[in-house]
Amino acid sequence: MLKNSQHSYGQLARAFHWLSALAVIAALAFIEFKDIAPKGSPLRDLLKSGHFQAGIIVLLLFLPRLLWRLANRVPDITPAPKPTAMLLAHAAHWLLYALMLALPLLGIAIVQGNGKDVVFLGSTLPVFFSLGKETAHNLKEIHEALGNLLLWLAIFHAAAAVWHHRFVKDDTLTRLTGPLRP
Repeated sequence: MLKNSQHSYGQLARAFHWLSALAVIAALAFIEFKDIAPKGSPLRDLLKSGHFQAGIIVLLLFLPRLLWRLANRVPDITPAPKPTAMLLAHAAHWLLYALMLALPLLGIAIVQGNGKDVVFLGSTLPVFFSLGKETAHNLKEIHEALGNLLLWLAIFHAAAAVWHHRFVKDDTLTRLTGPLRP
């Protein structure tokens, strides 16, 4: 089923979720591992490039994912959680969406602010941001702080899904994965 139903996410919502999750994980992993390579080395450049590629993929998935999310109902959770829990879950989800938009845009602004080209799969993107190096440096610090927030929020998001499945015994996780073996 392509569209969401009352009790589960459809195939397209699941695909957007897992592709975005993989791209976010890749972006975080590439940038965390870049420090293992010496500055100026081909490995470090490759890891930074991987970070950029994954970030742009997150950005490219963002709009269709958001539009699909807004056009489709969110499946009910059974049994229904308390209103406070739902409010926290919705806040976390919308913060994740905001970060999946803000981080790639900041990354592009930083690279272009440093006078470099942003290349995605061999094609150079047009210049969207004309900033000075000082502004780019300041944005880099914001980008890194928001990236750390995304990392911890993603860990919390995954842990909450497992918590709901194992301890609360609701269908929060299986709405997105389908039935799981015990």
